[in-house]
Amino acid sequence: MESKVDESQVNLPDTGMIELSQFDCTPFIGKKVGIAKVTEHKGSFGFYVKIETEIVAKFGEKDITASKILGLQEDANGHIGWGEKTKLGVFLKKYNVAHYKDLVGKEVVIQTKTSKEGVDFLDFN
Repeated sequence: MESKVDESQVNLPDTGMIELSQFDCTPFIGKKVGIAKVTEHKGSFGFYVKIETEIVAKFGEKDITASKILGLQEDANGHIGWGEKTKLGVFLKKYNVAHYKDLVGKEVVIQTKTSKEGVDFLDFN
């Protein structure tokens, strides 16, 4: 069965570079907010955890949170975890927890990071 697509050719006048709306991170820098969830993922480079804060704002229909992604490692026996001196290990020690699942409810201070593409996003240390 063939689906119908609403397609038609158009001639648009005066197209070019436009300024897209961007979320201004500045008002949130230094704000304290709680960690709302920690989720486990598998990506093209291996396993990782994503740590997200409570919602700090809305941008249109989108909820804005600060987030951090920290990698997990796999040992020779197939066990997945982290080392004491890895970014995740240091982060857990900073917040005085034994496991990343215990981070929920901990308070962090928002900061910004800039992606390779030049886009600012909310992060925390």
